[in-house]
Amino acid sequence: MKRKKIIYLIGSLAVIGVAVALSGFFMRNQPEPRQNRKQENLISVQADTAFIREVHPSMQYEGRIQSYETVSLASEVTGRIMEGEVPFKEGEDFEKGDLLIRIYKEDAQAAMTSGKSNFLRTLSSILPDLKVDFPDQYKKWKAFFNAIDVRGDLPALPEIHSEQEQVFLASRGVLSEYYSLRQQEIRLKKYNLYAPFDGAFQKVHQQVGAIASPGQGLASVVRTDRLEAVIPVPAEDARWIRPGDDVELTGNNGVKHSGTVTRIADFLDPSTQSVNVYVRYFPRGEKTFKVGEFVQASFDITKPVSGFTIPREALLDQGAVYIVNDHKLRIKPVEVIRKLEDHAVVSGIKEGALVVVESLVDVNEGQKVEIR
Repeated sequence: MKRKKIIYLIGSLAVIGVAVALSGFFMRNQPEPRQNRKQENLISVQADTAFIREVHPSMQYEGRIQSYETVSLASEVTGRIMEGEVPFKEGEDFEKGDLLIRIYKEDAQAAMTSGKSNFLRTLSSILPDLKVDFPDQYKKWKAFFNAIDVRGDLPALPEIHSEQEQVFLASRGVLSEYYSLRQQEIRLKKYNLYAPFDGAFQKVHQQVGAIASPGQGLASVVRTDRLEAVIPVPAEDARWIRPGDDVELTGNNGVKHSGTVTRIADFLDPSTQSVNVYVRYFPRGEKTFKVGEFVQASFDITKPVSGFTIPREALLDQGAVYIVNDHKLRIKPVEVIRKLEDHAVVSGIKEGALVVVESLVDVNEGQKVEIR
């Protein structure tokens, strides 16, 4: 029995020894496992090499056509409104110099004719005295008397050469009557209203046959031979526009016409928070823009801009960009010289630097990147 225990013990030890030996053998000959390296957070970015150059960027904004001039017609005299050479209706067009409105003036005309007749009587009564007291001046006053036509405008008053002559004329009422008649002539011209330009009636406030009174609005007219486009432009872009710059205007129907910048407002429009740029446009041909029509304005910027052009999405909120230096992201402050529709021109970057040209999310400065 004792012998069996010894044999069993020896056999167990042998089995254990063989197992240990085989385990060591397999461990020595097993391929070495790869180290489980935790890969670094490496992202791929798109970058361009900075190249500084001069650009002449164009800008496009939408605006609206308006008349270069809008004039309100008002009466300065009293009388019945009569039709002129064109119908007194909204939408009717006219040419410069056309008689737009007549106000009845026959009674005023008759009063002035009567006044001139009285003035001739006054002059005829003093001519004999002038011939005796001022023989050297008689000839000019006789010629003045003969030049007066009661149906026409008064001729210019002869020049008065001495104080005695002036006192004589004033005491006889010649000067007061003359200037009173001149005032009536000026007032009589206000009974006819002529077109100051080629245009059309925009609004008509009174009708033919109504009685006009001084200061009363009669109609408003717009100029149609010269128009302008009002283009709201952001203040940061307006600084690149200059009077005289060429502008291409495109209507809703695709019709294109050229215009010229005439003036730029030096204040912000409170309704748009933009600077209004005014573009002059002369209608030509049949396919012209109409007042009130919306147009697309493409500005041809004459002032060159030097810098590096990048997509606007690559700009950071604080006026900076990401550059790649030694495979790591670095924040580089820049000056935004010019913002275009999809791109921006910036300065402050050295030529040859690698600039990220896309928008990055959830990244930090110093993060390793690879360039694709």
